[in-house]
Order: sequence, then C-alpha cells, then structure tokens
Amino acid sequence: MYLTIRQQVKHLSKEEYSSIKELCHIAKNLTNEAIYNIRQHYFSSGEYLRYERNYKLLKSSENYKSLNSNMAQQILKEIDGSFRSFFSLLKLAGKGEYSYKDCRMPHYLPKDGYSTLVIGFIRLNGNRLILPYSNSFKKNHKPVEINIPPILSDKKII
Repeated sequence: MYLTIRQQVKHLSKEEYSSIKELCHIAKNLTNEAIYNIRQHYFSSGEYLRYERNYKLLKSSENYKSLNSNMAQQILKEIDGSFRSFFSLLKLAGKGEYSYKDCRMPHYLPKDGYSTLVIGFIRLNGNRLILPYSNSFKKNHKPVEINIPPILSDKKII
C-alpha cells in the first residue's frame, strides 16, 4: 500500500506550469503571513498564537482566498506544527533536557521562493488528477490536469 507518492510533473504547457508556479508562490506568501502572525504575537505577549486564532486572522487574506481552502488550511496546520515543536523544545530547554542554542524559531521563506502544495481532496478525471483551485483563482486560470503515475493506474484511490 502506498500512503504517498511523489511525482515529478512533466509535459505541462507554459500556461499550466505558470498556474502551478503562481499557486506555489501564493502558498509561500500565506506561509510567511502565518509565521509573521505567530512571531509577532509571541514577541508582544510571550504566548503562542494557536492555529484556530491564526486561521481567523488569515481567512480574509488575499493569499488564503486565492488557494483552495483545503490547501490553505494544510499550510496553516504545517506552520502550527512547526511552532508547536519549537515551543516544546523551549519547554525541554527550560527543564535542562535540551540546549537553548538548538531551539530555533521557524524562519520566513525567501521572498522570491515557493512552497509545496498539499492536496487534501483529490478529484480525478479518468487517469488524470485535476488540481483544485479556489473560485477566485479559477476566474483567471484554466484547470491543470496531471497524469497519475502508472504505478497507481490499477489501484483504488480513496
């Protein structure tokens, strides 16, 4: 059984490649927004900004609205996990079980960088995956369809 499969996508048109690239850049922007909110809240109050509150702050963001809601929430959950790990390490360092110098707060992604897209809900059209878009992104971009790897052609995908 395969839980995840990583595939390098080939044979995309320039338009499809441009759409995916733009989505990955938007995902990076949302990642940096989430990191900014958590860092600023921590520096001002000394407390951790939980996923639920960060979600409420970011759901009106243009970056959040441009991504499919499942993708955007996965990004916020990944950032939440990174910061939970950081704060857990701080607690261990406070008990003397870990070194403070090894506790590093998650950093921003590069301004011209990209982030991965986590697709939580899959739509298939025959043997092709249709990349999920938000309604606002659909207005200006055509759908991107990616061939499913041959190793999965005879498997049931759920």
